Amino acid sequence: MTNIELKIVSQLDENQVGFLVRMINAVYKESENDLWKDNHERITRTRLLEIIEKRELLLAIDDSEVLGCIHLEPMDKLMYKFKMLVANPKHKGTGVGSLLVSFAEQQAKKNGAKTMQLELLVPTDFLHSDKVFLRNWYSRIGYRKTAEHDVDFVHEGLSNLLKIGCVAEIYHKKL
Repeated sequence: MTNIELKIVSQLDENQVGFLVRMINAVYKESENDLWKDNHERITRTRLLEIIEKRELLLAIDDSEVLGCIHLEPMDKLMYKFKMLVANPKHKGTGVGSLLVSFAEQQAKKNGAKTMQLELLVPTDFLHSDKVFLRNWYSRIGYRKTAEHDVDFVHEGLSNLLKIGCVAEIYHKKL
């Protein structure tokens, strides 16, 4: 990883869209398979194209290889949130996630945001090792838990897709 480019995506070819859909779904399946009902997909091709059209998908690329992505969404003029932070499994643990979060924060700040938000889906009945790791990592990079809600309060109907009880932890960081 020597020539990393961070960019906001405005268009991708069919192969790139297909690759991202497969990568995102594979990463979420590995990390959250025990939370979701069978055959749940984190992203569809149609939804990814909508995100790209709105210029809300940020990529980390090395030459022509996608290292990871993040969805940066405005909530209002002063607050943005990021979601769907995914590192290409070939580059997990190399700092791609940190680069993408930092880039998302810079873009939000450039657009006038004062606060960044993220939501962490957490099971209620057991400690999920990936969620514990993310809680600790988000805290290290300046995010603080500000609320905890029923998942349907945050995303109506989400509980119907889950096979276990979960809550949505809300984290904020001042930019």
